[in-house]
Amino acid sequence: MGDDSLAMQMARLRIRAGNPSLRELEKLTERQGRRMSRASIQDKFSGNSQLKMVHVLALVQACADHARSIGAPLSPADSNLEAWREKATQSSTPRIRQAPKSENTSNNREALNPPELHSLITPLINAGMEDIARIATEGENHPIETWLPAVLTALDYAHMDTQGFVNLAVHQPPQQTVEILTSVSESEAEDAANLYFESCLLAKPPAEVPKFLVALRRHDQDASHWYANEFIDALAGKGEWPGVFRMDMANVLRALRSATLKNDADKLAVGIGLHSRPRIALTTAGSFPEDFLGDRELILSAAAQGGPNRLLSFIKYLRKEATAGIDPNRTLTHLLDSVPQNKRGDFYQVLHDAGMDHEAKVLLALETENPF
Repeated sequence: MGDDSLAMQMARLRIRAGNPSLRELEKLTERQGRRMSRASIQDKFSGNSQLKMVHVLALVQACADHARSIGAPLSPADSNLEAWREKATQSSTPRIRQAPKSENTSNNREALNPPELHSLITPLINAGMEDIARIATEGENHPIETWLPAVLTALDYAHMDTQGFVNLAVHQPPQQTVEILTSVSESEAEDAANLYFESCLLAKPPAEVPKFLVALRRHDQDASHWYANEFIDALAGKGEWPGVFRMDMANVLRALRSATLKNDADKLAVGIGLHSRPRIALTTAGSFPEDFLGDRELILSAAAQGGPNRLLSFIKYLRKEATAGIDPNRTLTHLLDSVPQNKRGDFYQVLHDAGMDHEAKVLLALETENPF
């Protein structure tokens, strides 16, 4: 992706608008009547998803509204919707979210579109943090792990947005990534450290994921061991890590297995079934052949372990969306057959109450066919 890509222009606009958070942008687009989720907004700014006209105009308007609200309105050129409309029309061909079959994912390295360092300095000066601005400016020609932790820690303490500086470092080699992460964490800048961790999990190419995990395990700091223990759960979107999701999870699983990290791959496959969004879980499952006890089966069988409502979300998605490699009827049977025998009555009632009489009858038929 070139420097003049639409996604990068949008990312720079966000910075000039005061770097509104994803949550703020979500609220601002909702006020326009064109609500975009935080996940969708992240995809648009990162270049992972096509920027359609409606997205561009909604986000430009949201950035302009935020800039006005903090007393630093955008210039007329930056907020000119007609100009942005023309840029959107001329935008290059969209990027594809579907996970590629090939392991050649070098283009993913541009996923978060790291902004130019100088564009991040002005907000520091505007906040009266000339000392931190000086550290960042002077650090431009030095290894990033020697100065970025100090900047992120200062921003975290001041409750300022850290995403722009985080994006500078998401594609560092594993050892440097761990050095930055542990330095920030050991400084008790927890929010900045967690954001950097999440951003790295989202942006690193599949082949880099096992290297990142192993580098954390080999590091000698308590913080690195803590993040290593959270690694698989975070990838799957469990608990406090709902913001981490990727559409190329099949390639992540393959990369873990190619590094002989079998237990981690098994845990991730089950975690995807239990915690990832149904679209991600089914897309990932559909990327694998129907082998007995393969990753496909681990994902689909885990869905029922999450309870009736979790299973219900999968069935609803199957009903409304087609997914490559997923036959709706065969997959429905597999999902329902995975329901534990002693809980099928509860699941049947939930399906019936949700108006899914066909699915409830299929579950009942499976109970009759396999009573033991």
